[in-house]
Amino acid sequence: MGTEENKAVVMRAYLDGMNRKDMSVIRECFAPDYVNFFPAGQGQVRGIEDFTRTLGEFLDAFENLVFTVEDVFADGDKVVLRWSATGRHTGDYRGIPPTTVIPATRKEINFSATDIYRVVGGKIVEEWNTLDGWDIMYQMGAVKKLAPAAV
Repeated sequence: MGTEENKAVVMRAYLDGMNRKDMSVIRECFAPDYVNFFPAGQGQVRGIEDFTRTLGEFLDAFENLVFTVEDVFADGDKVVLRWSATGRHTGDYRGIPPTTVIPATRKEINFSATDIYRVVGGKIVEEWNTLDGWDIMYQMGAVKKLAPAAV
């Protein structure tokens, strides 16, 4: 598959899958052995079953969640997607570590990331995720923002 097809798979995952909370689209876009690498200390997700469960829990924590694709670039089997999202926190949110559960705060939350995907045979097989879970928890009021260290 070419770079345009690879970009289309990743964008479909966001626009048709995540925006509609449609796990059948997610299963079409992601490989059965998909691996998601989160920033340090935030773990990994391995396999489509673990991913759809984890993603479903994340999406269910927000009402009216809308993902917007800001930029998309591709080179070979790699796709880079810069995205933003907004939604109201209306359900349980699994924080950091994932055993932390933050009940609904009804707050409007805005977050974004720039993620790298590897697409093989029309399926996403790997993702390097940059979502800042700490910022989301800060917006929910679950953690305090630390002042920058003095230099």
